Formats: sequence, structure tokens, C-alpha cells
Amino acid sequence: MAANVDDIRNAVYKLPTDVKEMVRLGIQHSIWSLMIGGLFPVGVSDQVDQLLNDAQGRQGTVLDVGCGSAIWATNMAKTFSRAWVVGLDLNAQEFSDAPENFEFIQGDLDQTLPKFNGRASIVHCRCVAQHVRDPQTLVLLLSQTLRPGGILLLADGDWTVYDQHKKLVEPFKWWNCGTTNSNPAEPIVLEKDACGRSWYASWLDFFGNLTRSKDYRPIEELVKNVDTLTVLDSHRYLSPINWPGEGIENGEDLGRILNINQRVSFCLSSLSMYIYGGLTNLVS
Repeated sequence: MAANVDDIRNAVYKLPTDVKEMVRLGIQHSIWSLMIGGLFPVGVSDQVDQLLNDAQGRQGTVLDVGCGSAIWATNMAKTFSRAWVVGLDLNAQEFSDAPENFEFIQGDLDQTLPKFNGRASIVHCRCVAQHVRDPQTLVLLLSQTLRPGGILLLADGDWTVYDQHKKLVEPFKWWNCGTTNSNPAEPIVLEKDACGRSWYASWLDFFGNLTRSKDYRPIEELVKNVDTLTVLDSHRYLSPINWPGEGIENGEDLGRILNINQRVSFCLSSLSMYIYGGLTNLVS
């Protein structure tokens, strides 16, 4: 079995939008918070505080673009009670326990983002850019919503696995040509020589190739291509999976939580994607 990969890449959201997925997104939020030291990187905490606790009493606007479960947005609303926090997402959700200064807007980003042009103090966009059809245009739209001096918090994960010595772990390839098979007449086949390769790395590699936009570039490049953006803080984070992560801040907690998120929650949530992508011999 094989599938048209473009159909998958162009899907609105590649994973379920049910309660279980919202719980998984909550776990993912915990991982990000442990990695960066809170709701936003420590390196920009002073600027964020100044923008949202304006000395002249002006209300700051915070946008959470592709908010999903809105756990980041609602936590920001609770932390900065004077700010107006808006969660934007294509998929409808209900937030019964959200604070009064939080608002949810459902809609396509092409339509909703321009309404905030020049108004946002903080724009947060996490794990979204690589999954939209045109990542560079997304970053441009995000930049246009910022008020003068505003901050864009842009983050994304990749599908690369390293060992504890930070050496690249080679994935076991599920296809011959280095890209996911999109020809229904050609079944996906296993690589003949898999000695020393990782099945876990291959799982991530397959999902990344299946869902990532063809036009995606690393965050640094996307930001560099927008003249109005200046980099204040930039980091690459490594997180352990199911080991204590010696030498990594919060490594023990990260190793435990990421194991739950990746090997249990995310694996089960993405099972249908793998089947649709052409892998039929999977055991849940």
C-alpha cells in the first residue's frame, strides 16, 4: 500500500483533534516548558515583562498562533492578567476554564492574522511552521502582526535523533529513494542493509517526511528572510527520551515525560497516518 503524500501534507491537521490529543498536547507543553525554562525563553523574559506590564497602563496583546489545546495561551493569560490573550486555530475547541482575558478565534490564518497587524506585543507560534503549505509566508504574516518592539516566539521540532554522545543516529529507511513513496503503483519497501540503524529514528524520519512542508527551512532561515525581524535569542535544545539526560537541564524529568509523549501518546495518535502513508504492517 502507498498513498499520495501531498494529500497528507496539505491536510488541515495531521493528528486527531479529540480529548486524547489535547491531553498529549498538554504533555508536549510540559516538555517545551522544561526545555526553555518556562512559558518563554529566559533570555527574553525582561522584554516580555516590559511589554505586558506596560508602565503607562496600556494593555498588551498576545497571539498564540496554532494554539491547539491553548494550554500556553491560557497560562499566559493567568500569568499576565492585564494582557489580552488570543488563541488562533483552524480546529474548534472549547475552553470552559479559561480566564476572562483569553479569547479563542477559529479560522484560517490567512484570514485571521491580518486583523491583528501592528497590534501584537507577543506572538507565539510553536510546532506549526513546518506543517503549513508555505512556511515563509506564515513567518511574514506573523511579523506583520507585531507592534513596534513586539516579540515573535517561534519554535519548532525536528525529526532527528542523537545518541547520548550527541552523535547522529541513522534511521532505518522504509523507502528506497530517500523520500516517502507517493506512487500508489509502487509499494513501500524496507531497506536491505539496516545494520546499526534505529527503528525509532526511522519512525520519526518517516513521519517528518510525511507531514513536513516541501518548502520548510530551519527556523533561523525563515526568520532571516524577513527584513523586519531581528534575532534577540536563539537556541537549539536536545531532550533525552527515556534516560536521565546527564548534563541536560531538567534531563531526568524530560527523559521521563518525553518517553510518555513520543512512545505512547504520539505513536498511537499518529498510527493512522503511518497506515495512510503506506505502512500496513504495524502493531499498536
